[in-house]
Amino acid sequence: MVYEIVSPKVSGAVLADFERLAELARRQDGASPFSEQTFVELRKAAAGADASVQLFEARQAGAPLGFAALVREGELWVLEAAVAPKSRGQGLGSALIGAAVEATGDEPLRAWVHGGSDTSSPALQAATHLADKLGWRPTRELYKLGLALTDEARASVRAVAQARPLPADLALTTYTPDRAEAWVQVNAQAFAHHPEQGRLTLDDLVARTDSDWFRAEGFFLAVDKDGQLAGFHWTKIPTGQGERPEGEVYAVGIAPAWQGKGLGKALTLAGMAYLADAADESSTPLERIVLYVDADNTAAVALYRSLGFTPLTIDRQYAPAHP
Repeated sequence: MVYEIVSPKVSGAVLADFERLAELARRQDGASPFSEQTFVELRKAAAGADASVQLFEARQAGAPLGFAALVREGELWVLEAAVAPKSRGQGLGSALIGAAVEATGDEPLRAWVHGGSDTSSPALQAATHLADKLGWRPTRELYKLGLALTDEARASVRAVAQARPLPADLALTTYTPDRAEAWVQVNAQAFAHHPEQGRLTLDDLVARTDSDWFRAEGFFLAVDKDGQLAGFHWTKIPTGQGERPEGEVYAVGIAPAWQGKGLGKALTLAGMAYLADAADESSTPLERIVLYVDADNTAAVALYRSLGFTPLTIDRQYAPAHP
């Protein structure tokens, strides 16, 4: 196969090509090959705003065959890549990753391999094999857990949520734009040691609240009697999911002063109760609640397992042997 690797300026047309190929890969593999922040940064770049992203494209006769993206996270570059299903097995993934690695020079680098619903899939095996071939080592695992919303599960979620109210002196409300700065501050405090979530800026928040999937009614806030934000549970129902839609425990964060007081579990259950009765944009009831949690966050994993969640997939992050 004759192809070229280029690093295009991110335009609206390039972004559209990227999103189409990413969707093809998601449908084939059962998981998006790119994280949400990668899409956010590319959309910023396409709009002419400052963005911490570099893009690499494999193309043949002007047609995109694959992409690799580098997103800056603090001092790190984070790499993700995907090849169109019909163009796999011809070395494109290796070429894209090689171009991206070369562009980072001596700067620290991490790379994600996103697990699909089938851990034996050729795409996942090829990505893992390539990481091994490059001598990269796993540095982080991210679990995707799920809870099937049977009639029994829906009733159980509602009952458990009702039996676990918020701590005294706190009230449950939903997000409004005037709370944006307070949310960014509490989110940074709650996720101070989280490599992605804790870095979200006001622009990142606005990019998400401007998305077609955003529902303020599913963005729960716990506030004290003075109106100060104590914690939040942001749920997400992606659009365009098809016949078996899922709802996500997108982010649960607690202000330091309220940690260890049961607020996290109460907010988690409040959001789950909402998702248990929610539907997608075509009014199809959700079939499952999902969430992502770091494997080494054993307390959170134990909490979610106690609520009935079971493992679905594992995403692995790799680092060069000598970063």
